[in-house]
Amino acid sequence: MKHVLDYLCGYAETILTRYRDPYHGTPLFFDGCDSFSGAPVRWRNVDGTDWEPSNLASQQNLFRTLSALTTLTGQSDYKSAAQDALRWHFNHRDPSGLLCWGGHSFFDMKTLKTVGPENKNMVHELKHHYPFYELMYETDRAATSRLIKAIWNSHIANWDTVELSRHGEYGKPMEEEGFWNKPRNQDLEIMREAKGLSFVNVGNDLIYAASQSYLAEGDQGALDWAEFMAWQFVRTRYPETGLGCYQFNRPVKREEAPTDENHPQFTFSFYGDRAQRQFGPEYGPVAMEAWVLFKMDEEALNGPEGIYGDSSLAQVSMARQLGEKGKKLLDWTVSGLEAWAKYAYVPETNEIKPMFADGKDLTGHVFQRFGFYGKKGMVFERKKISPIVFLSYATAWAASGSEKLWPTVAAMARNFGLGNWNPENPKAPQVNLETRANDSTLLFAVLEIARATGTSAYLDLARALGESIFVQRAHRGLFVPSERHIHCRFDDAEPLALAALIATMEGKGDQVPAFRSQGGYIHGDALLPEIGKKNITDLKFIYPMKKAA
Repeated sequence: MKHVLDYLCGYAETILTRYRDPYHGTPLFFDGCDSFSGAPVRWRNVDGTDWEPSNLASQQNLFRTLSALTTLTGQSDYKSAAQDALRWHFNHRDPSGLLCWGGHSFFDMKTLKTVGPENKNMVHELKHHYPFYELMYETDRAATSRLIKAIWNSHIANWDTVELSRHGEYGKPMEEEGFWNKPRNQDLEIMREAKGLSFVNVGNDLIYAASQSYLAEGDQGALDWAEFMAWQFVRTRYPETGLGCYQFNRPVKREEAPTDENHPQFTFSFYGDRAQRQFGPEYGPVAMEAWVLFKMDEEALNGPEGIYGDSSLAQVSMARQLGEKGKKLLDWTVSGLEAWAKYAYVPETNEIKPMFADGKDLTGHVFQRFGFYGKKGMVFERKKISPIVFLSYATAWAASGSEKLWPTVAAMARNFGLGNWNPENPKAPQVNLETRANDSTLLFAVLEIARATGTSAYLDLARALGESIFVQRAHRGLFVPSERHIHCRFDDAEPLALAALIATMEGKGDQVPAFRSQGGYIHGDALLPEIGKKNITDLKFIYPMKKAA
């Protein structure tokens, strides 16, 4: 696949020469560009100001790709460019050690000022990011060590009750010496009330960070806290099914809820558990936010895919790195995936059943009242799984060899058009070399199975997938979802997936950075043409834009 590697190198050279800071000479990268005009991606603030974002949280796949290219070519410039950017960020960290990070605060390249949508208050946000800590440690060990401690310090409001939030406070004082020696309260109430909501998409990022700290520094306290945090989610699973949980606490009721459904704060968590308020009369005590296992937004990473997609993938990946020390984390994750496959997955249609964590299928049930999860009269529907769930299951099987997981992996593969993988024998598949699938996440999954089984058919399939991805997404020297898509998002994972494919074919699969997440985003109020002010993410409103046919 020399033509693909040559294209990847050309793509990286374009970013290095055209999409680093042209105004001040810093080593910072833009987040993306207009693939037709060449202009950087812009975010229009509600006051009409155009920002040109450089968001470190939206560049971790880019940095992994650059590092992979150095491994594949022997040219150090790629990886060095990523490290130069990291050094700049470390040199401009806040007093606590935090970097400007997340969907609500980033640098405007034109001014080098920290900016962010006003309605999000420029807080530090951590949500399914799983940063490239390995490269950070290699670049500045002391700064990375402090960064991880600062992240935990910022996002945990109460260590005794493990109250946390995805929104952290910049500049929060911290004593680095003995940081991980804080006591862990073993007698915490299950589903305790708290102000901060312990979403798995921030809790798991904390678990990942502390585990990486242990791997780099050997501090047992960091690993103990990672396991303790993971245990909070595991011990809050529904006892009879082992399903859940999305969060391990209940939102404390701070005031009485408005009676008017049109009140702008009607669905806020100030008034107690939002699932219980909306569904409690019909479904009883199981109707808790923690035990919601239905998906309302096709593209959201919350709900069941927050648990069994990105989070499970990161946990299995982390357990692998930890080796014997990660066995507990691996076992917890695999048992959760086994339970969800048993109760929720429909192999005939590649869908998940809507349910609470008691496992009862709610398909066809009608919403009896308006609330956080939707309007009165809506119907619970089955939803297609996303490729990230397939990757999570494939990786968990590759790491554990669980016999319970393989039939689910095979069914998902069939539904994604990858062939008839033998549910009885992983080493005897019928792969579809004519597949038109072009999702990088699917390629990562096939590579996992290829490496785990040593079966050449999977590598042949991976090569076919890589060619399909390349044909669909390689345009104008960049990577875009299709020829008509306008913007190239530098954090998209297709370049990393293609680099991983080439590395695997060359026997270097374990030498390139592993995929960890689908990347960062910017989220908040923006000013949109012909629409006005709207709360958006760049993933849904900027990068999907297409040229008219």
